[in-house]
Amino acid sequence: MRKVLWLLLSLFMIAEARENPFESAESKTIGKATQVEETRTDFSTASVTLPSSARILRSLTLTFQNLDGSISEEIVAIDQTIDWHQPLILSAQKAAPLKETKESNTTQALVNAIKEKKEEAPKSVTLPKITTPKKEPDPLKFNTTLALSVNGNEISIFTQDTKVRDFLIADPYKVVVDFKKNNTLATQTLTIAQAPFVSATLGGHDGFYRVAILLDGHYRYDILPFNGGYVIKLK
Repeated sequence: MRKVLWLLLSLFMIAEARENPFESAESKTIGKATQVEETRTDFSTASVTLPSSARILRSLTLTFQNLDGSISEEIVAIDQTIDWHQPLILSAQKAAPLKETKESNTTQALVNAIKEKKEEAPKSVTLPKITTPKKEPDPLKFNTTLALSVNGNEISIFTQDTKVRDFLIADPYKVVVDFKKNNTLATQTLTIAQAPFVSATLGGHDGFYRVAILLDGHYRYDILPFNGGYVIKLK
């Protein structure tokens, strides 16, 4: 009899220690998944600025997450030349509106024709456009015998002196041209500020003078003579 009472007392104490003696420990976690708040916003636009050494955009790779959580990539072939000064813009565009039906277009055309007959507007006279000749920018002068002129990615050096050498240096990028001349010249700098050209510095040396043209990024160049000096073409 004492053993039976002791067994009943033990079962009662265990039942009191648990909220529900018929509920398993594993069942308490069911239906209580962690709620993660979604903080992402709808994509609108993104801008990418390429380094100054970029010249050709070969392709564009988009990495995205699917509905099931897997990751995929979409590669778009482009293979076109680019200007690294202009950032690349990726934007989301709304779908084009549905085209009007043929019937609605015909009805609108009839309505427009009736209106034109009722209210005929006087014919307008189109005057010829007067175009003003584009004025070439004034040359930047170091002195009376040495000047520069910028045209897009080209810069002309007007001089009657003979070129001795030319080369490219980095950090920062400069095109350096040496000209033969016996007498030295004072060092001076001209601000250009017409991309891709930043400035030009003139320096005198023993037996030659140097023109160093500062660039706004990475370039290769060609230098060609013309009647009146030399032209530097960046590429």
